[in-house]
Formats: sequence, structure tokens, C-alpha cells
Amino acid sequence: MSSSVHLHILTLDCDTPVPNVLAERGKYSDIFASLLRDAASKTNGLERLELRFTVYDCVLGELPSEAELKDVNGVIITGSSASAYDATPWIQNLAQWTSGLYYKHPEVKIFGSCFGHQLLCHALFSTPSHPVVEKDPSGWELGVHPITLSPAFLARYGSPSSSHPDQLNLQFVHADHVLHPVAHEMWVREGWESIGKSENCGLQGVWRKGRVLTYQGHAEFDRFINTETIKVFGGKVWEDEFMSKALNQVDRDDDAIWAAAAMLEFFMESPVKDVDGVVGEGLRSEELLARL
Repeated sequence: MSSSVHLHILTLDCDTPVPNVLAERGKYSDIFASLLRDAASKTNGLERLELRFTVYDCVLGELPSEAELKDVNGVIITGSSASAYDATPWIQNLAQWTSGLYYKHPEVKIFGSCFGHQLLCHALFSTPSHPVVEKDPSGWELGVHPITLSPAFLARYGSPSSSHPDQLNLQFVHADHVLHPVAHEMWVREGWESIGKSENCGLQGVWRKGRVLTYQGHAEFDRFINTETIKVFGGKVWEDEFMSKALNQVDRDDDAIWAAAAMLEFFMESPVKDVDGVVGEGLRSEELLARL
């Protein structure tokens, strides 16, 4: 076998996990690092990946400088209890930085989870008259739910399971959602795709080949993490019956390893430019590995 493949990923922490999760698993950046390393070790073709992570605390105003983006393969924007549309300085600074990263550094792939998904869509698609992130009128989406994946996403990354080939099961805890920016001229011009939809949420993530991937769900959450998170988020606000139903929904199997492997596939894509200089489709991981 050939030598290892190295990926350098910057993780932007956008919140601190609830106390029991922080004590047991660390920060969200630690949780993502553990998940991605686990997925690499368990996924055929990804075993040779060597992952390096550099962490920034966005809430404290830490963001990568231009110099720190050198030799970086990807960026992860984590979840948060905040909203992407909040008029909070660190969120506004992050949105501006994310937009700049997208337009000035097409070689760096960007991944967003939950709040990260919403923040990225807000930064790229919202306008003063047409914001794309809002409170979901359907209410909270909690626990494990199936996402019906889009044909384009399935064609690129394959099926999560043989029993339900077009469904991806992930943990959820969110009350905001992203309105589909299908009417935005950039959506059509640059070839964006939805990753799929659930019964509660019509846009479960966005994807542009070799550039951006987002999940509304939490591949990085498991039963323990989401249980502790929901207990704190609901606290004394939710009625006992609502809380019990949410916690029962958490206690289900998910496809986190598959979703994390898809993230790694995405980070390994090698962007190529077409004749207009626009970054287009990259190589799948097996094509990239075959060249090493």
C-alpha cells in the first residue's frame, strides 16, 4: 500500500457542550475529531488517512488568519445553541469570515453542522429582504429521524444502508431551519444541490461539489450526547410528555459513521477549474488515493 494521506482540518467551535458532555467527551471540536478518526478506521479505502486538527473558539473571537489557511484541506463549523441570524458580534464576524473564505479560498472545503449549516447558508444566500434562516414553524426536530437523500447526493456518495438505500438516519436537536434558496441565482449558476429532506425539515443540508457540504443533523452526536443536550435545552420549559417523547426518539440507531465517512470523502475532493475558472467537481477519494 502507498503512504498515508494527510488532511489538515480547522474546527471552529461555536459553543460549549452541556456540562455532562463537556466532562465526558470534551468540546465539539474533540467530538468531531473522535468521530472522523473512528469513521476513517472503519471505512474501506479511508484507513490510510492521517487527520490533523487545529481548533478555534469563535465565541471568543478566534478565527483563522490568511496565513493560517495555508495547506488547509477543510473547515468544520460546529453546532451552537445560538441562531445564525442573531445580531451578536461573534456570529456576524463568523458569517463575514465564512463568506470571505468561500469566495477567496476555493481550495478549502467548508462543512457545517446544524448551526454551522444555517450560518453558512445565511452567509452565502441571505439578503436583507430575503433571509434564508428562520424559526421552523414545525417546531423542534429532536432525536433520530430519517433523511430521504437526494438523487444527486446518492449518486456521489452512495447509499447509507442496503435496507433503506435512500435514507440517512441522524440525531437532531434544532428549532431553526433554512428556507430552500432554489430561487437564488447563485444556487442555479454554481450547481448547488440539496442533500435531502425529512418529514419535519425540507432542506437537510446543502452541497456544492468540492466546495461546501452541510448537515442539519448531528453526525457527531450519539445517544449520550443528545440525551444530555436535550435535557438541558428542554429543562423546565418542556412538558414531561414532550421531553419523554424526545428522549425516546434519541434512543435509536443512526448512520453517523457513514455520514462522517461522506465528510471525509468531501474533504478529500480535489477541486478542478473549468474554462471560466470556476471550481467544479473534484475527485472521489478512491481516485485520489489511486494517484498516491
